Amino acid sequence: MKQRIITAIIMVLIGVPIVVYGNVPVLILGLVLSLVAVREMIAMKDTVSKTPMEIKIFTMLAVLVVVFNSFNFKTLAFNGGDTFGTGPLAIILFILLIVSMARKDFTLKDAGYYLLTIFYIGLTFHSLLFIRFLGLNLLLFMILVVAVTDSGAYFCGKKFGKHKLAPRVSPNKTIEGSFGGTVLGVVIGTLFGSLTGISTNVGLLILLSVVVAIVGQLGDLVASSMKREFGIKDFGNLFPGHGGVLDRFDSHLYASLALYILINGLNVVM
Repeated sequence: MKQRIITAIIMVLIGVPIVVYGNVPVLILGLVLSLVAVREMIAMKDTVSKTPMEIKIFTMLAVLVVVFNSFNFKTLAFNGGDTFGTGPLAIILFILLIVSMARKDFTLKDAGYYLLTIFYIGLTFHSLLFIRFLGLNLLLFMILVVAVTDSGAYFCGKKFGKHKLAPRVSPNKTIEGSFGGTVLGVVIGTLFGSLTGISTNVGLLILLSVVVAIVGQLGDLVASSMKREFGIKDFGNLFPGHGGVLDRFDSHLYASLALYILINGLNVVM
């Protein structure tokens, strides 16, 4: 517990100023964390079969292409509504399929894993950066809803939990805890969104809060499912007491992607 607290304090002291300031420091932070996350996915795969060095390099480069897709480094902004082109993704898919046919030690199953890694890490970190550059309050809204939902689910589960939510993946989570955490996350998220001027539409804020709260919990379950399948406790050890990047940000990655889809795909905000 002491180690977790010390790590959390260090993360806050380093991360908060960078996130608040934005601009280039946030880009660098996003680049570093996304590459570490890719390394964690590769390390997890290596517990089953070793990854060729060229595939490691290609996967990392492909993730960066996806993360910074449509970002204009001169203006430090995402271009024109951030319409995500299919070109980069098609090229990535094409290369992986060619490699799977050319190498005997690289199968279609391997190609699928690294394609999943590229999409999982690339799209979610792209979403995180997009949200931050759209506005600090919007990012804080997402982080707050995820944190409140997680804490609310824990305490509500301890007090009222009787029915398991996903016993195969996470035996301690309950339906009652999930529901209680979601309600609390929606209430706090709506209040925060109203007070910080994210939107004057209360119905919209409730919708955003509900989606972030639910999808954030799904992100945690997905990460738990992957770790259980590969028989590992943590993705990494970058944050002592907290695990790796994917352990620390699993819920936030999925929640940011859902928020990104609502904002950019459905045009429901701003």
